[in-house]
Amino acid sequence: MTTEVLIIVGLCVVLAVLLVSLRNLAQRHGNQEKAAQIQEGFLQHVSDEIRQQLKQINELAATISQEDLYLSISEKRDISEQLQYNTHLIATWLDETMLFANEPQEGHQLKLESFSPNGVCRRCLESNMTSIYHRSAVKLHFRRELSDGFFLNSDRHLVELIVNKLVINACRFTEQGEIVVGCNTTEHAGKLTISVSDTGGGIPTNRRNRLFSYFERPDDVKDKAELDLSICQRIAEKLGGELLYDEHYQFGTRFMLVLPMR
Repeated sequence: MTTEVLIIVGLCVVLAVLLVSLRNLAQRHGNQEKAAQIQEGFLQHVSDEIRQQLKQINELAATISQEDLYLSISEKRDISEQLQYNTHLIATWLDETMLFANEPQEGHQLKLESFSPNGVCRRCLESNMTSIYHRSAVKLHFRRELSDGFFLNSDRHLVELIVNKLVINACRFTEQGEIVVGCNTTEHAGKLTISVSDTGGGIPTNRRNRLFSYFERPDDVKDKAELDLSICQRIAEKLGGELLYDEHYQFGTRFMLVLPMR
């Protein structure tokens, strides 16, 4: 129960910070009506995320608080992994939120470092294994196309944030089949391409042309996945790259994070 209280207190602090950041965003925005739409939509997104995580944490807390409950080692490990995954989702959501709340020229300063994109892909897959733990029909795979000795010079944290969010969304919308993450230097000449593909239901044709349009047309956004993609696109632009939807992929959905190789 102590862990639950700490998480709730932490989320309240986070929400307070977000409200201040969003108020500043609205004040800076030239179009007040559009700023209000962005703020309203994003606050709804924040509320939904908080409620979803608290509901799962409360359910786990209720389970482990039963006086006559006996848990095996595997059951304890399962609960621990679920709590870690909830924390992982909250951290991911918080990171992207703080980036969203700042204007592109402000906020996060790029911290360039040399790192293995293969390592980033593997970590994102490992972090999301718990989300499909009870869905044996879904598998997570890493497609190794580059040597582990290949290194990219970029902001590792932001790259991992984007890939992780793409994997989270793929897990949400894939009921069977597989989710594959890989990276290559052949798909876009002179650039690194990190792809996340799934065998889910795909994206309707009439929505594909506005996947990343939240900041231009917030009133057109149909669900929080579109908001997530818009935020990922904005972060990709901070990195000097772009997020693309693969229109030629026919087995579900595939996104490509294309980054410059400095």
